[in-house]
Amino acid sequence: MTKIFAFTNNKGGTGKSTLCSNAAHFTALTGAKVLVIDMTSQTTCSSLFMGTTNGLQESETVLAFLKKRPDRHIEDLIFESKKGLDIVSSHVSMAEAVAQLSAMQMGKEGVLKREIERIKQHYDYIFIDSPGDLNELTANALVPATKVFIPTRLNRTDFQCTETTINFIKEAENFIGARNVRVIINMLDDRYLVNGVWSNSHTGALYKQALQTFGHILSPVTIPDSTDIRTAFDRGLTVIEYKPSEVAAKRIQELVHREVFSD
Repeated sequence: MTKIFAFTNNKGGTGKSTLCSNAAHFTALTGAKVLVIDMTSQTTCSSLFMGTTNGLQESETVLAFLKKRPDRHIEDLIFESKKGLDIVSSHVSMAEAVAQLSAMQMGKEGVLKREIERIKQHYDYIFIDSPGDLNELTANALVPATKVFIPTRLNRTDFQCTETTINFIKEAENFIGARNVRVIINMLDDRYLVNGVWSNSHTGALYKQALQTFGHILSPVTIPDSTDIRTAFDRGLTVIEYKPSEVAAKRIQELVHREVFSD
């Protein structure tokens, strides 16, 4: 059975796309058949796995089918990455997709799911990178997802946006059913964790607040604030390719084993 994961948060800058791309790549390295669907205007996943998105026409991206009458279907828009997985690219004009979906009278939330149904038998795992807004694109990412990851940084603004995202998902469950939600604290120095040397600091207190606020949906795996992840992306690499033996890469692997391969 194909597992489908949506990465979302009602805020940019939480490292959502970076986490999605790194987790998808490590999953593919285990031999699994992986598809990444990029629905963000930043095209982070698309650029990483395709090398560049410059020159791609709208008709070669998700914009071709995120509309009432698709110009092309998803099977015609899948690119094979040299990194061992497949990618459906987004486009910098994703606001156009929001407008196209908004104009639909019925069934707008299920457009992506209907497309995924056409090809999901070919994949073990599908990763969806959704935008940093709670709009029609986010709803389309949630409908087919079997599990939803919400990356957040350790600050009150991100917590508020994360709670808003959780509430959005809960409201959607009235129409699409319950979703398995996991909050992942991203870009965190381990010294702020419980029993860390900075656990009694202000940031350490925020981590304890996160434990209380998010409870059982908070993943025990935190992703470190690492220059390795940022440098890797600047070089067109995932952190697994760049420095596989360092903490950041090992933590991504731990996250995949615990949250992707579980259940």
